[in-house]
Amino acid sequence: MPRLPLQILLAIVLVLAANHYWNPETAESPDLDTSARRHELPKTYLEVVRAWTFDEGGKLTDIVEAERLEQFPRRHLSYITMPRFFAHSGDDRSWSASADKGRTDEKVDRLLLRKNVVLIHDQSGTRMKTQALDIELENKVASSNKKVTVVQGNNSTRADGMVVRMEDEIIIMKPNVESIYAPMP
Repeated sequence: MPRLPLQILLAIVLVLAANHYWNPETAESPDLDTSARRHELPKTYLEVVRAWTFDEGGKLTDIVEAERLEQFPRRHLSYITMPRFFAHSGDDRSWSASADKGRTDEKVDRLLLRKNVVLIHDQSGTRMKTQALDIELENKVASSNKKVTVVQGNNSTRADGMVVRMEDEIIIMKPNVESIYAPMP
């Protein structure tokens, strides 16, 4: 028997045998462990994120940036790594916030910043440092119930928390306020 037809016949027999014995089936549903924790798994992963928000008139209102975002649509929240928030108001007024981690709660339109949080009034250079800051995105109100340190120039103020109304440029300190004022040289 010639060599080429023998090789073709052998290849056909191998393909038929492999097809007969090897019958992979894809699971129509995930295993029980995966099904049980499906609601805990993120639906979307994003790297190097930047989102802009504009008002009805087309003016920029805020920007949210992050190194990583994991979205959980069933729970209406997203976990954020290294978030940065920039709030813009009219008359070139702006605020910047950054943290090590954060979370968005889409049900109530809030950005929750945690760990090494810094909020800066960009025009005056006033820096507010805390470990937790909740920002209501709709009305641009930031609040903290953790210890806060506010630094402007050589002056420093500490309190048990604060509320910042960004559009009005008002900072309200919570109880136990202590300030140190240093004269300018």
